[in-house]
Amino acid sequence: MYSLFSLADRKNWNFTVCGLSGWPWYYAIHFLLDLVVNICIAYKCQVPDADEGQLHARTGLPLVSLLEISKIQSDGYLYFSDGILKLQLLSLPGMTPLFVSFEGLERRAKDSLFQQSLIKAVGIGKGKRPSILDGTGGLGSDGFLMASTGCKVSLFERDKVIYELLKDGLRRYAAKDSNGKEVSKRIQIENRDFLESKTLTNRYEVVYLDPMFPMSKKRSRSKRPMLYLQEFLQAENNGDQMLSVAKRIATKRIVVKRGIRSPTLTNHDVDIVYRGNSNRFDIYLI
Repeated sequence: MYSLFSLADRKNWNFTVCGLSGWPWYYAIHFLLDLVVNICIAYKCQVPDADEGQLHARTGLPLVSLLEISKIQSDGYLYFSDGILKLQLLSLPGMTPLFVSFEGLERRAKDSLFQQSLIKAVGIGKGKRPSILDGTGGLGSDGFLMASTGCKVSLFERDKVIYELLKDGLRRYAAKDSNGKEVSKRIQIENRDFLESKTLTNRYEVVYLDPMFPMSKKRSRSKRPMLYLQEFLQAENNGDQMLSVAKRIATKRIVVKRGIRSPTLTNHDVDIVYRGNSNRFDIYLI
């Protein structure tokens, strides 16, 4: 695995996170959401510093001395290292820490960005920069690419641990240079469950969803440790509810990312489909 950051593989559009080289990001994210349930914040000094204290205040996660981690029951811990917020999992030995970095996506953001299926699917084109809500923000890669075109993108991420990692990644990218600052300004993130957005007053031209979808038989037979994780990973089964909420918010289209051979999110007819090598984008016009 490449160390510690989300990285888009241009060949198969997989993320590299958490030591899971070649895994699609939705498996890595849901691995964290479904398997990791007991997280604390580790501090290295005798007492927590300001950043650690503020993280505790925002998340409610317990503060534990790094020296005491082995003595408590915990699936993992958040910690700061060289100014970067990282998540170390203890559930699987040998797994490297996770942190969010957008530097690995910069090349993809510059390399024929407007020819990519994601960008076409959400309706970005010459003179067209729709407002976009990414209801399943995850580690923010697709939101980052959409914002790199000049669009304003709102991201909802329901899990507070993933949200904090994403927010930290955006903070660091904004401080990188003037371009990083401009792209980051176009991304707004909220620790919020998309399915609880029925009362959302803001409307967006596009709602983008990337829910987890079932693993293909081909991937399940691979040498990666997928068979082990299948007992923890469950596909989203609330497609009708997701589409219903999206219809209340979107004014032009809903875009749903799926595996190339995955079933549609719901039984509703899809209006347009953009296909890539391993993914496709189902479009529902409003």
